[in-house]
Amino acid sequence: MVRNNIYVYELNGEKMILDVELTAKPISDEFWILTDGERKVGNVCANNVGTFNVNLQNEMFEFESISKIQKKTNIKFVVPKETVVKAETPYPEYPHTARTYNSVYDVKRGLHVFTKTKKSKCFHAAGYFVVEHNGINQVIFCPKYIFIQRYPYKGPFKTKEEAKNLINI
Repeated sequence: MVRNNIYVYELNGEKMILDVELTAKPISDEFWILTDGERKVGNVCANNVGTFNVNLQNEMFEFESISKIQKKTNIKFVVPKETVVKAETPYPEYPHTARTYNSVYDVKRGLHVFTKTKKSKCFHAAGYFVVEHNGINQVIFCPKYIFIQRYPYKGPFKTKEEAKNLINI
């Protein structure tokens, strides 16, 4: 039994960790917090030479690997629960090219705007649009954003047929 939070004892002049179950909760890939179930009692950290240090009550113990820590002590390493984050777009889904980069939402016009490569500075608007250029209405898929800014347009539409129906009316 552990009294007064004593987890380290001395046996034949060598300091040892008591056979008390401690939990190591990961903070990063190289650092864990040791708890006794209620409070923090120490930590485990990887060092630059490939070994692991267990710091417990101002005492430091060095181990070759995490598996050696688990074999020689009663420290359990907790695996964090994976959280599935659902990627929700803050804008309506309109068709676009296969790859989109630098996605932004034009609040003023209500458009999903993106680039086709990572380093591109040329933005395109997602969806089908009817753009009036030189007095002619044309259906354009993912037009350059500058067209939307310069010429009268209607859209976006989710299908080409929706956009064509607007021209035919």
